[in-house]
Amino acid sequence: TRSPPTTHRSPNNSGCDQNWKSRPSDIEGSPLITLSPDAPPKLLRQKPSLRGDQGEQDLNRKRSRKTPSVCSESKSEGSRGGLGDQGKKKNRISHLYNSMRSGVAKRRNSKSSESSEVDAGSLRLLEEQLCTDAGKLLKDRMRELKKVEITKACNDKREEFSIFEFVCEVSIRTKGEDVCPNISWSHPPLRVLQDDNISDSVQSLPMFCFPDIDLVSRVKKMKTETYCFVFTDLQAQNKFGYCRRFLPSTKDPVKRYPVVYCMVTKLRSFETFSKIFDKVEELRNYNSAGAYAFLKALIGERAPKPGLTISIRYINPQVGTLVDHQVERATAQQRFENVDLVGVLGRLGAKLLLEIFINLLLERKLLFVAESLADLTVVIHSVMQLLYPLQWQGIYIPVLPQEILDATSSPVPFVIGILKQHARELDEEALDDECNTVYISEKRIVKRPNFTDIPFNKKTRKKFLTTLKTYKKKLGKDSEARQTIEIGEIFVGMMRELIGHYHEHVTFGEGGESNIDHHGFSEGAGVNSEYVWQIARTQMFSSFVQSLNPGATGSVFTVGGSNCST
Repeated sequence: TRSPPTTHRSPNNSGCDQNWKSRPSDIEGSPLITLSPDAPPKLLRQKPSLRGDQGEQDLNRKRSRKTPSVCSESKSEGSRGGLGDQGKKKNRISHLYNSMRSGVAKRRNSKSSESSEVDAGSLRLLEEQLCTDAGKLLKDRMRELKKVEITKACNDKREEFSIFEFVCEVSIRTKGEDVCPNISWSHPPLRVLQDDNISDSVQSLPMFCFPDIDLVSRVKKMKTETYCFVFTDLQAQNKFGYCRRFLPSTKDPVKRYPVVYCMVTKLRSFETFSKIFDKVEELRNYNSAGAYAFLKALIGERAPKPGLTISIRYINPQVGTLVDHQVERATAQQRFENVDLVGVLGRLGAKLLLEIFINLLLERKLLFVAESLADLTVVIHSVMQLLYPLQWQGIYIPVLPQEILDATSSPVPFVIGILKQHARELDEEALDDECNTVYISEKRIVKRPNFTDIPFNKKTRKKFLTTLKTYKKKLGKDSEARQTIEIGEIFVGMMRELIGHYHEHVTFGEGGESNIDHHGFSEGAGVNSEYVWQIARTQMFSSFVQSLNPGATGSVFTVGGSNCST
């Protein structure tokens, strides 16, 4: 009976059956060169000798003694032939070994030829498979996975910038009879400011913080004002300057100049910064050190996602203790906070408000004129919120400084506000033919002589106007906050009727980029197709389409609809 061969493991190898391919093959005459995995494990485990033929004979004798099947036959021969038959047994062992070696070689050659044929056939089958429906399904699956990754990156994206980059306090400095704004405090300090994009704009910040410097005077009381301006840095990126102007409290009610706090940021969120300014003003009324400590602690924080909050801790110098404060970023549903649509509808009237809305959707130039800074700030900021889900991409200066009134001659779309006292200095001939002037206090809009008429459907205009007039009669019967939201929803309904079908004509490329069929989109608007065709050609609508993510379901106007727009 033949005993089964046992596999011994050496310290350097985990088993001959696993390492036979990696054994030395550069030793000439080594019997291991022609062995395959089918060879007996003990033969594979032996190390070759470098002593030529004599070493090979010794190795053969050693292997023949350790091979169970060979030793079993040699013992049976010895029992029959006695000790005088040792030469015959040696010859028989050599014959068995040589036979086994030649058989192994034949099997190895046959298997290698078969494996090469199988490999060639497998490659042909693989090439054919890639051209079949299975290959197409695989490509579709890879495309879907890529879209999922883009969607996840879009949904989980967190802005990689600080909530604001620069903050300063601008106060009034007098030189004899001259009055000029000056940065009295900033963080980072001006002397260590390294960012060229900010440092180049810092020089013009005081002018935008006090655009009406020629009208500023010492007062005992004034209404707090919050406003915003937009500028472009050296990398052609929009940055926002949010400002809060108020009168610092003093023990003695004396006449004094107001101060302005300004924050420069990439974040578009008027509501968020209005809440931050409320805290700054509260601290500043006690002492400036508390406001400075709060702003220094906040500037290092990252911008949170919409609807989330960040917690900051700062030292209040007044009490000398650590104070925690929560800052929340407004969501799209909170876009009407700090917006007075009730007052705007009552001040402008339904007809003028609708006319402004129709012009804004086509990115027409609008110049607002008012008697006070507060009127300009409230009206312009409120009407800009009516564009949701679109965002204005042109020049946006709610209050234009007197020094740069020439900006009203800009060839690009703009929304600019100027004081009535400065309107007299405008060069009417320099205004573009596509520029409309809105006089807030007079409730009228003045069009240029060569103004191109807007192709807005008359029945649609009448329906929208009737809706606004009907709601205007309800003003004052509910809270202003609730009615502001309801007025905003009326304009959302108008946007839904005009462009709410956009998702039916949007397609996505392999890289996740979005495109829209302008012809199909405009035709889908029915009687408003000509007007919607012009909307589709605006920069803000193109930016909206590009912001859509591949995983969006439905429209932003429907329940459960989503996109990547903030």
